[in-house]
Amino acid sequence: MKIKRFFEMFEDKYDYTKIVDILRKNYGWGIGILSSVDEFESNDEYFTYPETDDEYAEEFNVYLTDVKVGRMRGELDNTTSLRLGQWSTGIQVDKPVSIYNRLY
Repeated sequence: MKIKRFFEMFEDKYDYTKIVDILRKNYGWGIGILSSVDEFESNDEYFTYPETDDEYAEEFNVYLTDVKVGRMRGELDNTTSLRLGQWSTGIQVDKPVSIYNRLY
């Protein structure tokens, strides 16, 4: 039994060399992204069976960006817990106080 190479398994569906070139030129990704192809294609949140190589590259870029940032679609972030009444609204800004207001 002959084991097919990665590019031979999907050579009819997508042109992976063209996709890597698009991702390298437009988004700055390197050749190492090929290790994430199987995970990307098995993820239903990101892979929507694109028709062209350009659409595939756009979806793959979104997936790679989310993996790099650590915010994946469909996953709950359990590292932070927001309890009722302890939500942070942003930076607290105090009222400006000038020396003239302190004189009174």
